[in-house]
Amino acid sequence: MNENKKRNKKKFKVANLIFWIVLAIVAIYSVVAITSTDDSVTSIFGQTALTVQTDSMAPTFEAGDLIYVDTEFDANDIEIGDVITYQILIDVDGDGTRELVYNSHRVVEISPGINEKLYFGTQGDNNTSQDTGLTYEDHIVGVWNGKVTKNLGGIIDGIVGFLKSGTGFFIFIVLPCFAFLVYEVYKFVNVMADYKSQQTLESRVKLQEEAIAMAKKQLEEEAKLKALEEKK
Repeated sequence: MNENKKRNKKKFKVANLIFWIVLAIVAIYSVVAITSTDDSVTSIFGQTALTVQTDSMAPTFEAGDLIYVDTEFDANDIEIGDVITYQILIDVDGDGTRELVYNSHRVVEISPGINEKLYFGTQGDNNTSQDTGLTYEDHIVGVWNGKVTKNLGGIIDGIVGFLKSGTGFFIFIVLPCFAFLVYEVYKFVNVMADYKSQQTLESRVKLQEEAIAMAKKQLEEEAKLKALEEKK
């Protein structure tokens, strides 16, 4: 009996572990799917991390690096020499379709605009000329805080891309959820089987108790009859 209890306890712990693993995978996927969109930057505690896509800022940071950008800033505090991350529209595939991307370049010029707004001229450290056009302060996402993790961005982009793909969704969401569902069905069947076995056992015990009671009652009646006969 104790051995069965130990086995059941162990199974329960394994089931809980599987449940939390599946829940963690679903949570991670949900965060990735919700926050890693192409048209917005998710900020946590006033900071976000972005993957560098080109070598335009080399050797300060290079393609595949992960840079950390402060998203809570005052445009009036930005100075020449700071590196800002801003939104730009570019023709990524060369087919005329423009996409919104993020660029991180160094400020080389600051010009006043209308309504006390500022315009910023930028240039990559690895570029020989200043970027075309000026960046309006409302298009600035944040200011680079000088922190960078080498080559981590490429790895994260690969993982995120895989998680968002059909294969990644199937492996990390569909399969674990299906396995968990199968396990829950298996556990339910076992519980029902145990319940029926318990009912059968209880029925047997009840029948035995009734049989013993009847036999006891019959013996008592026979004893009374015997006592009456002896008195005669």
